[in-house]
This record gives sequence, C-alpha cells and structure tokens, in this order.
Amino acid sequence: MAVVLADRTLTAYVLAHPWTRDKLGTPVPPPPGARPAPRGSWPGAATQQADGSWTLRVDPAAWPMKPGDVLGDGTRTWTVTTALLKAVPGYGAADYIAVTATLNPPETP
Repeated sequence: MAVVLADRTLTAYVLAHPWTRDKLGTPVPPPPGARPAPRGSWPGAATQQADGSWTLRVDPAAWPMKPGDVLGDGTRTWTVTTALLKAVPGYGAADYIAVTATLNPPETP
C-alpha cells in the first residue's frame, strides 16, 4: 500500500444536497455557473492521469461530496465526477475521500 501525502489545501464548494424540487417533485439543479460559498478547506492531493483526468485525495472531514461539487486549491478548480469515502481499518488517520474529477478551464476576469 502506498501513502500519498497531502501536497495542497483543497477548498470544497458543495452544492445543496438534495437539490430543490419543482411542483412535480423533479430535482432542479442550481443555475449554470452558480457556485455556493466554500464549505471548508482541508489537506489533499491532486494528480493528473495519463488520459487527462484527475484523481484527488481529500481529508474525510469534507464528506459528503457528490458529483457536480467543486474542489479548488487557489490556482485550479476541479468538478467532481465521483467521490468515495475510503476507510483504512484500524488507522483512522489514513482515511480519505477518493475523488475523480475534471479540470475546469481557468476563470477569466
């Protein structure tokens, strides 16, 4: 088992879960481009894969995390594709959230 050390601080911008529902009960996503206030910042790591996707490891204090949430490190932002809480039995300090994400294009002022 390899241990990946934190190499940055990741801030979570988490959408409200579950989304609001319309009068028919259908979930209504937030408007495009709407980013909620940051929920917190935690130690984490990010690695670009050969296929261009990204894997991130985030402190379990950021849980729950869902597809569509955004993680940022002050330079880059990623949109979460999948998130899975990984617990290491007997070693709670090694627990983490395994995230696959897509890199967002840079924001222009």
